[in-house]
Amino acid sequence: MNLADAPLDQPLELLSLPSRPSLESRLRAMGVKPGCQLMVMRRGRPGGILHLRMGLLDFMLRRADAAQMGVQPLS
Repeated sequence: MNLADAPLDQPLELLSLPSRPSLESRLRAMGVKPGCQLMVMRRGRPGGILHLRMGLLDFMLRRADAAQMGVQPLS
């Protein structure tokens, strides 16, 4: 499943980062990397941005970029 389609308020494990090098390096600098746990907190209007939470870090990500990131639900 990709991050853009992930359900709200469900713990997720990140499997892959987007292919755009500049975005990948920014996410890694914030500690967002494969293996980390995160959650989709809110979605903007259709096609809008996602509000994500990883531990104490809250950040926003464009839905098109989130669609390139693989995740799996944690049980």
